[in-house]
Amino acid sequence: MRIGIDLDDVIAVCAVPYLRKFAERFRVDLPDEDIGWQLLDEMDDRVSAEQRDRFRMDLYNGPFFGELDVYEDAPEALERMVGAGHELYFITARAERRRVVTETWLREKGLIEHAKAVHLKPQGDFVPTTRGKYDATGSAVYKVRLAAELSLDAFCEDDELISRSLAESGVRVWLFDQPWNREVAHPLIERVTGWSDVIAALGIA
Repeated sequence: MRIGIDLDDVIAVCAVPYLRKFAERFRVDLPDEDIGWQLLDEMDDRVSAEQRDRFRMDLYNGPFFGELDVYEDAPEALERMVGAGHELYFITARAERRRVVTETWLREKGLIEHAKAVHLKPQGDFVPTTRGKYDATGSAVYKVRLAAELSLDAFCEDDELISRSLAESGVRVWLFDQPWNREVAHPLIERVTGWSDVIAALGIA
């Protein structure tokens, strides 16, 4: 199979460190569990859209992406998938200008060798949205287009809108279970709790 693989919150632990830095910066409390992107929707009365946008850009322009941890079961799973003959493509909604930090991180974690290619969202491929809010619309369009161009059979993803868009285009999706995607459902979307579930779905012994 030809499989597209998202990076953040699929391979890289991203939401939790982001939210912890956000809470530290703006002195807001986080729950003890289910820390995730959905919490940002609850910050409207405490942190302005402008402050959120500035914080995100400052963080992303720093060493953040180069310091993320890898989900513990990801490296072995990717190696076994390639060993079983599957073609893997890393496809992230990170902007193209973050290619160096992204590929450096993948190389340092011993992951880049498993992928046929690393795709980042092209510069200028942006859909304007409400200030301070993440809108996956542009990323969904980009990933659906790339899935078609690469003739992908399946995709490992965590975003609700992107997962649904891929499934509606005919691509099978393994949706990595996260607090922010619990509502999505589609015949081509299979919820997984981790990489061992993907390995099992592929029938890899």
